[in-house]
Amino acid sequence: MKVKDILSNKGPQVLTIGDNMPIRIAIEYLANNKIGVLLVLSEDGKICGIISERDIIREFAKSKEETLDKLVGEVMTRQVIFVEPDDEIEYAEKVFTQNKIRHLPVLQQKRLVGLISIGDVVKAALNETKTENKYLMEYIGGNVK
Repeated sequence: MKVKDILSNKGPQVLTIGDNMPIRIAIEYLANNKIGVLLVLSEDGKICGIISERDIIREFAKSKEETLDKLVGEVMTRQVIFVEPDDEIEYAEKVFTQNKIRHLPVLQQKRLVGLISIGDVVKAALNETKTENKYLMEYIGGNVK
């Protein structure tokens, strides 16, 4: 299974925020959309970072109330790790695990085409396992000709 298989079920929608927006707005976007990350775009529309609930909590632990007025660009993770649509799911799993992250933007020829989460990967793996189990049970039961 490939990353593009997950995107074909999930869709390409990715919410973004500008690097010059206050953290309070990022928190509203995250909460209102029930998501864990936003891709951060610079003024010229290029990906310049990613901001997660985790980034915000860490910043809040350091500077409490001041965090809400800081800009996204001050708090975001600047090193954006990504995968490509043709990457195998096993590769994405390694990237998630080795980097201790839960979300990966998907880029194709330097263009954003989606975002996957560790939850998306787990869901896809479970669906694949259920399908395999169904066919195995049918085979064992003699229902396959």
